[in-house]
Amino acid sequence: MVKYRDGNGSAFLCSVLLCSVIFFLSVQSAPVSAASVWKSELEQAALTQSEITLFRVVGSNTVGEKLAPSLIRAFLQAEGFSDVQVVENGSTHSRKVIARGMFGTRNAVVAVPVEAHGSSTGFRALQDGSADLGASSRPIKDSEVAALSALGDMRELDNEHVIAIDGLAVIVHHSNPISKLSLDSIRDIFAGKITHWSSVGGRSAAIKLHARDDNSGTFDTFKRLVLNGVKLSAKAKRYESNDDLSAVVQSDVDAIGFVALPSIGGAKAVAVSDGVAVALAPSEMTVATEDYPLSRRLYFYSASGKAVKAVVSDFLAFVHSNEGQAVVSQSGYVAQALYALPMHSEDGRLAGLERMNLNIRFQDGSSALDNKSKLDVERLAHFLAQPKHSESSITLVGFSNPLAGSGQASLSRLRAQNVRWALRAEGIRNRVSALAGNAVSVSDPGSLNADRNRRVEVWIH
Repeated sequence: MVKYRDGNGSAFLCSVLLCSVIFFLSVQSAPVSAASVWKSELEQAALTQSEITLFRVVGSNTVGEKLAPSLIRAFLQAEGFSDVQVVENGSTHSRKVIARGMFGTRNAVVAVPVEAHGSSTGFRALQDGSADLGASSRPIKDSEVAALSALGDMRELDNEHVIAIDGLAVIVHHSNPISKLSLDSIRDIFAGKITHWSSVGGRSAAIKLHARDDNSGTFDTFKRLVLNGVKLSAKAKRYESNDDLSAVVQSDVDAIGFVALPSIGGAKAVAVSDGVAVALAPSEMTVATEDYPLSRRLYFYSASGKAVKAVVSDFLAFVHSNEGQAVVSQSGYVAQALYALPMHSEDGRLAGLERMNLNIRFQDGSSALDNKSKLDVERLAHFLAQPKHSESSITLVGFSNPLAGSGQASLSRLRAQNVRWALRAEGIRNRVSALAGNAVSVSDPGSLNADRNRRVEVWIH
């Protein structure tokens, strides 16, 4: 079993930022066009408009409250606009990023509105044409894929854009003695079956529940990963904002809630265990590798091909660049830049190696890479292509869900081998070995989170 040397949730943000600053130079940047076609179009628009809307973002509060405005602001600055600022846009959780630019002889204001009212609202806005980007803190649903088929296959790389990794933090007051909880206990607490802290080893007091609202992708993720078909207690107070929920928990010793990682603030994030697996706190490595039971991906969804605006394509390229991912890190989320950390493994074959901060994940019974896995392979290839890594060797360790049956070892090795072939296809000629891992579970083999066991870990020498 791998033993993590990470700190608790309070040390999380600082460690992510430090590692990101150190290692961003190891990843190639996606270029941002300096003479985009959309800029020439702005010259015509500036003749008749004093404020020009570049594109619109609608959806997740987790993405839209801080991350999206920060990315848009940095993008406009990188494109040479001046006086860039984020302003309120008439209602709660509605913002607008504005900036000034010269278009020919005219000075005009450009704007990017951001509506942050929940992931589901982003998909509806894409469907009715009121958004160019749908922000989501959960994967798109089958019904939404069908509804948006006119814009392309929303699960393909051109439409689905993983922009950051986040984790749901289960938070309590900083003086609460509870430091870890199982997924089952968290489910029973929020379902109202466990109503007193003493039932889970805490003080003799009633538990006060706080949860995100029904539009929230955060709540959708919580329902999927924790509640698992059980209804949320009617006694839970509901919030549209992560920060608002966190502020209440920080002020009430008997409160419990769940928020995105950057909203932990002065609360305490408890370690979470999934069945027989060890309890893990949200940390730079456990979230980046998605081993933490409540880790999740954050997305932008867009049209593809000729249906996507040129400025949106340039913005998405910026988001995936070094500069864009630095903004992700500074916003408190886990950037997708790669680095390695010293870690101990009980697998003697990995002695002396360091673990990379990514897992390549697979669907049940499959050895095919998903969208994020393909991007991760590209990032790993860029990392290895740097001169300082020319002599580095990589060990890929494949795993399957322990309930997979007698073919588990073969499938595990095939998954590792497929990542090796993908690296070769990217031109990597470093020494790369592929192994089947020991039966190490990061989630209970019978749980809904068992997909986290289907992975390839990346170790480097």
